[in-house]
Amino acid sequence: MPTLNTIFYGPPGTGKTYLTSRRAVQLIENLSDSELQKQYPTDQRSKLKAQFNEYQQQGRIAVLTFHPSFAYEDFVEGIKPFKNERNDLYYDVVDGVFKQMSYNAAYALHLAQQQRALDALSNQSQKSSESSLSLRPFDALYFEFVDYLKRVMQEGSEEITFETRTGKSYQLVNINQNNTLAFQTSAGGKTYSVTKQSLAKMYGTFLDIEAINQLSDVGKGNTSVMWAAFHRLKAFEATRYRIYNSLLSNHQLSGNSVSAVQYQQMKQAVQQLDYGQLSPTDYQQAGNFVIIIDEINRGNPASIFGELISLIEEDKRAGKTEALQTLLPYSRETFRVPPNLFLIGTMNTADQSVDTLDLAFRRRFTFQAIRSNTDLLQPSVTISVESSENTSKDNLAQVAEPNANYSQKIYLDKLLQAMNERLLWLRGEDYEIGHAYFLPVLDANNPLDTLRQAMYQRIIPLLEEYFFDDWEKRIAILGNSFVEELSGEHLPMRETSVFSLPEKRYRWRKLSDAEFLVAVQRIYQHE
Repeated sequence: MPTLNTIFYGPPGTGKTYLTSRRAVQLIENLSDSELQKQYPTDQRSKLKAQFNEYQQQGRIAVLTFHPSFAYEDFVEGIKPFKNERNDLYYDVVDGVFKQMSYNAAYALHLAQQQRALDALSNQSQKSSESSLSLRPFDALYFEFVDYLKRVMQEGSEEITFETRTGKSYQLVNINQNNTLAFQTSAGGKTYSVTKQSLAKMYGTFLDIEAINQLSDVGKGNTSVMWAAFHRLKAFEATRYRIYNSLLSNHQLSGNSVSAVQYQQMKQAVQQLDYGQLSPTDYQQAGNFVIIIDEINRGNPASIFGELISLIEEDKRAGKTEALQTLLPYSRETFRVPPNLFLIGTMNTADQSVDTLDLAFRRRFTFQAIRSNTDLLQPSVTISVESSENTSKDNLAQVAEPNANYSQKIYLDKLLQAMNERLLWLRGEDYEIGHAYFLPVLDANNPLDTLRQAMYQRIIPLLEEYFFDDWEKRIAILGNSFVEELSGEHLPMRETSVFSLPEKRYRWRKLSDAEFLVAVQRIYQHE
């Protein structure tokens, strides 16, 4: 199993962000490296991306990017301004992404523990079904469900309709003090009620909506309406983590204040959770949660994490031998980091706008180097040029005759390897070029245009950053074919001038298609 805290680091374009997606899915599905490759082959990126997006919507994955203005208040908790329905300004403590995900992960453990207690009790035939229901995590779920419905009713932007098994619609018109749901048909008329007790009985009897074979099995009352309410409840249960995230990131809903009662219920359950009573089955049932921090070195991680820099260590997590908890500064709540929350960061080693990471922060993470992989750029790509009429034979003698078709094989792996070997010598391994810049060329409908974009829009600007105003080193990487020397003949300089002309000045050449192909080949072909 990968470590709890990992940072992928390396030059730009080496696929670090893509690897975080693979690692996140691997952690959530508890897959080995071989199982991950079998389930999500490298050449089927769309399948992995779809699954990643699904977990992100469920609230199991959170993605954020550090930047110079990102702070502890955004990551853990802080005081933020809001306006109520009367447009009055007020301030409230808001939980950040890390705190939200910690509660999501811990609450999943709480639910798994409750479910295990229910399963153990249901195996004892002498216990009554009523006793079993008391241990099932229904109360918290129903409380969240009702609170969510009340908020939507308060907004009043649309009717809340529940559909029966046959497709008939009933409108939710009221929720009384006992949290009984009252329904009417769209035409009005008679009111039908569904109590909490009736839904609790259904929840304890049926694992899901498909388990109901006949409506008569539901119970007494209007079984069609009861089926519709149970169906909506189970749909809510499947997306409860996503609804929590929506609550936390939006304290207002269309101008109306949003109740955070259900979130407080969740936090209370988490704070009372006894990690010592959790079993391996509970951890397996709850699953893992992942926070991905892109560009982790562009912020100030030591400041952003604050006192949590110690709590994220593996042996300091809740339930571990050296477990720690802290008192958060704004909410004054005690806080622990659950052991099923993983942190994955990415770090661009060529980013010159940031300082090195704090050493205390470094010790909490495992660093995994990600280097350029030329094997992914095989085999060669055949690129054809229909016409080379604009080609200057004086500049490139190898180019085909004017108005002739021109076709060449371009070895992207050799091209990248040649440039990186030169960069390694001139600048260092942290400033290599990643294979991801050339991957689109392999599958492009027009590989010539795609390769030209990669060179002129990605590679050349990168070299300009690496070697600021140092044309000799730029030429050492790409060769003479991409540049032209300026003559300086139009400069009005006299012998008596106090200014001295530079010995040489260059600019990027405008290459025709055929010239461009030859220039690319010359990077890795030794003449």
